[in-house]
Amino acid sequence: MSAMERNCTLLLHGKEATPPNEEEIRELLEDKDVEKKQEAMKTLITLQLNGEPMPKMLMVVIRFIVPSDDHKLKKLLLIYWEVIDKTGPDGKLLPEMILVCNNLRNDLSHPNEYIRGCTLRFLCKLKAPTEVEILEPLIPTIKNNLEHRHAFVRRNAVLAVYSIFKSFEPLIADGPELVEAVLQQEQDASCKRNAFLMLFHCCSERAVAYLSENLEQVAGWGDILQLVVLELIRKIVRANPYEKSRYIRCILTLFASESAAGADEGASVLGAL
Repeated sequence: MSAMERNCTLLLHGKEATPPNEEEIRELLEDKDVEKKQEAMKTLITLQLNGEPMPKMLMVVIRFIVPSDDHKLKKLLLIYWEVIDKTGPDGKLLPEMILVCNNLRNDLSHPNEYIRGCTLRFLCKLKAPTEVEILEPLIPTIKNNLEHRHAFVRRNAVLAVYSIFKSFEPLIADGPELVEAVLQQEQDASCKRNAFLMLFHCCSERAVAYLSENLEQVAGWGDILQLVVLELIRKIVRANPYEKSRYIRCILTLFASESAAGADEGASVLGAL
């Protein structure tokens, strides 16, 4: 299969009629001007998406872009890691990915919470069998981010654990246990929602146990969490109709909720039951 057939999922129109060649992009990437580096990365990503792999640029990016602390370059770098072909002709992971893995580990420990969170979000997109080699060395650092002081980092760490558990369960077999611990002490609504959603899909017994312990508090939860709770209740009652009476009161309390979404979905679930 050709590079064009393998990589080109869409065509993006560039600003110039003739796109720059590798040498021109290299010069921009090596330039000390951050804005020129940013434009070069955008061009490189566009060409990559258009089916022009430019494998020689990988080491140039590692040498001249990875060391930068510019946040926009960091974001562009994550997009670049996402779109490049990470395997060679033999189907094995490229040796350069070891350096990429080291960069990702450093960003997962970065003092800036935005960089940590964006890196964790990127890891959610690694699902190919060969990419397990990138994720494996990062597991301890990902787990540490579940306890970070910033909610933005924690919520993305939960999503990363969820994604890795779904795609490569042996890598993080204790994922549900870790996320349940986060759910028990978390105050941020988005983070609680992500944690509960993982348990709902990956270990419903833990999600049911948590809901049973906190039925009286559901009305005070944010609507994004209430909607997941209602979906779980729908699933439980469909599987076992005798459980309906146990959750009716919980659903009725949502009618008095400040959230219109929670009240509407509660009415929908009640009607369906």
